[in-house]
Amino acid sequence: MGEPVFFALSERNQRQKNEDALYAARVEDYAVFGVADGLGGHAHGEVAAGKAIAEIRQIATSRIFSGRPSDLLSRAFDVANHRIATYNQEHRVNSATTLVAAIVHVHGRCTIANYGDCRAYVIGKDGIWHTRDHSFVQQLIESGMLKEEDSFRHPHSNILTQALGLDLRAFPDIYERDVKGKVLILSSDGMHDFVRPERIREIALRHDPAEAAELLVREAVAGGSTDNITVILSRW
Repeated sequence: MGEPVFFALSERNQRQKNEDALYAARVEDYAVFGVADGLGGHAHGEVAAGKAIAEIRQIATSRIFSGRPSDLLSRAFDVANHRIATYNQEHRVNSATTLVAAIVHVHGRCTIANYGDCRAYVIGKDGIWHTRDHSFVQQLIESGMLKEEDSFRHPHSNILTQALGLDLRAFPDIYERDVKGKVLILSSDGMHDFVRPERIREIALRHDPAEAAELLVREAVAGGSTDNITVILSRW
């Protein structure tokens, strides 16, 4: 199997500062990816995002891949949650962040963890899949009050039900996927809230990772995004 190719991009866009953070690195037979989106309505969102990504970086720099990827990710999310909550208590602020992360073996075995509304997409010729958001809109979809196709750019899409730093413990959703022969994308909502899934899939399959990431950012801005935009795109 050929070597995986990935590209990471984060744009401040029209915000005064970039409260997104990312990590993307190849470590031996693995790639480790993370995207965090600090909550703009809370104090020091960029600090929360940075602390979350620091725990994902710790997985890669420690090179402890003897354990199960799901356990490594679950622990990283819980430690990040604790560190952000402690920071909030010490500084009397209410910072928080969403986080999506993935550990991928070169043969395509992929473990994804998600908390909030950053997303991971797995895209192939047979379709597109993404992680479940922890949001008010997702609750409307699951209750049958809103169709998924009607949720795009919903006026209440910014209302979250989970974010790191606000809960006593953090238990992310864990997914196991095979990304061999496919494209894996991690993104903040500044991108995927403004580019429809079918367009994301089209761009991901048609262009190399660097071109695709830049096109997705451009499409999001053209679609009305004023938020920070972060994309990690990898082809396996």
